[in-house]
Amino acid sequence: MRAWWLALVLILLFGCATSLKREGRCLASLTPDFLDATQELASLEAAWRLSLLKGEDSFLSSSHWLSIEPDEPGIPARPFLSDSDPLESGSTDGHKQGRRATQEAYARLLEARLRHQSTLDWYGRVYDRLRTRLEEEQILSDVRLVLLTGPALILYPIIRWNIHSVMWDGHDPDADSDSITLYCTDRLSKVAALPEPVTVRRE
Repeated sequence: MRAWWLALVLILLFGCATSLKREGRCLASLTPDFLDATQELASLEAAWRLSLLKGEDSFLSSSHWLSIEPDEPGIPARPFLSDSDPLESGSTDGHKQGRRATQEAYARLLEARLRHQSTLDWYGRVYDRLRTRLEEEQILSDVRLVLLTGPALILYPIIRWNIHSVMWDGHDPDADSDSITLYCTDRLSKVAALPEPVTVRRE
């Protein structure tokens, strides 16, 4: 009887280790794409914000400002655009170019966000899945340290199932139809099919 329960425990542990290894490799394969995506998005967002600042500076430098003294003493003068300001009748060429540059910078940022959205979403989902796996395994490891020292080992599958149900809120992450399992299996099969990089040996 004890041998049967021990065999069941080993099967459960092997299944968990296999899933953990698969999702760990999946996250590792996603990480370079995730880092490239975040770096590109950060660069494009910085360029867009810089174009906004340049546009504001161009607007202010090309405007004619006047100031009027307030009715109450001690209050700073209030600036306002004069009636003869050239921007009132139409934007200057510099302002138009700045506005066009800002629109183009935002378009590039938006295009990159849409292009990288899938990578960012899947990285977050796989990362959360792997983190939950590790938390579950840590809890089960503590349980095994207690149970393996006595006859209570036969209770481990029951305890494991209860912990598993709580951690995953009734969802089975090991189901064949699980979206992350399907994604990682497909991704890893494609990664395995890629040709290995050729290394050039230096004499």
